Amino acid sequence: MNNYLFNLKNLIAVIALTSLSITISYAQNNGIVPLTGLKYFNEGLVAKTIDVKIDGAQLLSNRIPLNKEIEISFHKLTGFIASANKTMYAGAEIMVLGPRGELLLKDPNLLLRSFANGFYEKELNTFSVKFGIGAELMKGNFNGIIKIRLFDMKGVNQLKMEFPVTFARAGEPLQISTKTKAIKTSGDANGMLSGLSAKGMKIEIDTSIKVSPKMAYTSVDISNIEGSSLSEIFRGKENFWVYDNNLMEIKITDILLKQVKGALENNSVNYTLKIPYCLKSNTAKAYTVRYRWESPDKSQLIDVVVSN
Repeated sequence: MNNYLFNLKNLIAVIALTSLSITISYAQNNGIVPLTGLKYFNEGLVAKTIDVKIDGAQLLSNRIPLNKEIEISFHKLTGFIASANKTMYAGAEIMVLGPRGELLLKDPNLLLRSFANGFYEKELNTFSVKFGIGAELMKGNFNGIIKIRLFDMKGVNQLKMEFPVTFARAGEPLQISTKTKAIKTSGDANGMLSGLSAKGMKIEIDTSIKVSPKMAYTSVDISNIEGSSLSEIFRGKENFWVYDNNLMEIKITDILLKQVKGALENNSVNYTLKIPYCLKSNTAKAYTVRYRWESPDKSQLIDVVVSN
């Protein structure tokens, strides 16, 4: 069964350790990765950021190719127990589930043979697991869930991930970019841009909206967006999702509210969003809100994750 786990050189998935500096952080134990929607659950192992890459470029959606190498990178990873000689050991379990939750593939440790001698703390700046999924395995299936568990082989700490995916057709252009940018913000939020730039992002909770007076809204104010225009923002496709503390999706029937302002002469846009996420009476609970906008040709996008 494991023969369906694909690698460009017919090798088992490998681990790559390089040095990289990162400035964005997550504060919560559970979270959503912008751009891809990958869910993560910190249980002792904590990554400052998590990226999904293909051919060295950032994946911008959850649509992945078959028969091609996929890389998941964990930046500034902590939580491993070091031995007396300061060596640490990692394992990575992968499971691929079909659209009905059926188990199609399980490998208990992708890293068992590829990095048997361990590693040192300085090598945890970027810690990458690479794998691929063979087309034969997913024959007849258009979507699935990839589950990855990164774990300390000498301890109990682990980092779990769930990645709901759809599968690209052979030869289909992939939605990837080498020029993604983070939006500067304060608080427990993370925003990413592709094909655009923005001055900053302000996050607040708004309970004053009269359209739906019982609801609390996540207010996202993105200032000085450049690279688009007022009309292009309105023509783009947008979605939002709300999750509880366990990252189970909550269906919200209230509508997203928005305000778009800008100057026609310089195409600088200010974009304010009001995203309904819970009843005012439930604001003491933890929620995660994700918002995504993309241009009609998918060359530009905004993806924001907020923890309330």
